[in-house]
Amino acid sequence: MNKLLLIASCVVAVVADMLFVWWAKKETHPAWSWIVGIILLNVATVVWMYTMKKGIESATAITFYALFTVAGCSFLGFVIFKEHLSFINSLGLVIGFIALIMISIK
Repeated sequence: MNKLLLIASCVVAVVADMLFVWWAKKETHPAWSWIVGIILLNVATVVWMYTMKKGIESATAITFYALFTVAGCSFLGFVIFKEHLSFINSLGLVIGFIALIMISIK
């Protein structure tokens, strides 16, 4: 259950970050997009803290959260916003996803 909450908090954080990118990069965007992003990011952070309080070790939670959000935002930036990823960036994404799987196994 705690791992699912940790994953959910990471997904919400990635959605919030994508709202920030959408607001910053697009000419037309709803005025509320950055406000919803701030709210979602705060919700994700509170859920992330709750998972640590309920038993997930902080080193695991912090590493998982950081890797998931960076890899998720980079991947979605490439897919949605057509951002360029170099070979090294792509390799880092693959290694990040592998690290997420390795961290999840216990």
